[in-house]
Amino acid sequence: MEKIKRILSKIKYYRVICLLVTIVFLIVGIIMKIIVGIGADKYSDQTVSKRWDKKGDHAQISYFLKETAGFGQNDIIGLEYELNAKLDYNSIEAASEESRRFIDCYMAKSTIALESERNIVDVDCMAIGGDFFVFHPVKMITGSYFSGNDLMQDGIILDEMTAWQLFGSNDIVGQKVLYGDRVLFVKGVYERKDNKLFNYARGDKPEIFVPFDLVNSEENPLSITCFEICMPNPIDNFATKLCSEIVDLDSHDFESVENSTRYSVANLWRVYKSRKYRSMQNHDIIYPYWEKIARYEEDLLAPKAVIMVVSFVVSGTVFISLVLYELTKLTKLRKKNDD
Repeated sequence: MEKIKRILSKIKYYRVICLLVTIVFLIVGIIMKIIVGIGADKYSDQTVSKRWDKKGDHAQISYFLKETAGFGQNDIIGLEYELNAKLDYNSIEAASEESRRFIDCYMAKSTIALESERNIVDVDCMAIGGDFFVFHPVKMITGSYFSGNDLMQDGIILDEMTAWQLFGSNDIVGQKVLYGDRVLFVKGVYERKDNKLFNYARGDKPEIFVPFDLVNSEENPLSITCFEICMPNPIDNFATKLCSEIVDLDSHDFESVENSTRYSVANLWRVYKSRKYRSMQNHDIIYPYWEKIARYEEDLLAPKAVIMVVSFVVSGTVFISLVLYELTKLTKLRKKNDD
């Protein structure tokens, strides 16, 4: 403090300089805060808890698994049962009789061949279950989503690339395609975002969404590689802790993320500190495209969060130092006058 006093006493316009430094760093901090806030709400895949509960009392948690973990549909059923039991034990009720206490979804990826009268196309197949389109509301061009409650699990939705390759059109709702000896019906066509980031994350292969039960069987059970939960989080880390108690997997077989806090300042600070090692994965977990994009956004926002924190600290420190210095001078002046 004495050193700061000596420095300030030698500067003729120290008040103006200190106030300018305070204002400049404060503005930089506010700008970075706005940028981080925009980035945090940029992708709907990461904001399910906000969309599901405006009060902010829910958390979104994602699990990414190795294919070799052998996590299947029966494991999801068991997990849902255990989660309901835990919520009962903690006396957590749904917000209303019409609502649910939690929502979840799961996904397995494979490659299948679809045949139309026009063409045969090999596509990346996202076999999905639960409330997948609540978590990942892809933009529909025509038609609508299918549901896990549909009586006949034979509806699929295609991306634009697949639609054009199979039918030469996007307007194909109700059209038939063959999957082996099964007849499937097109429920809709969704927009495939055509930008460099999504192309890198997704790859250039045609992609479709199908009901999990359509391609899962006892003879060839699918291995789930991603499941997500949006559930009550009355206190910090409640949802994460509860899920860790019910997920019966070896720690080497999965990675979990709390999406609802991944763009918090604390988490972005940790991302920045570990930036040198983030690409050095020692596991064979393959992230879905939305997680790749979310991690890319983390890498972009992490240095901005650091700049924000540093800017606010510098701004506050300079301003407080100036105020203390002025108060010290005023005290000395009063004491001198009293004498």
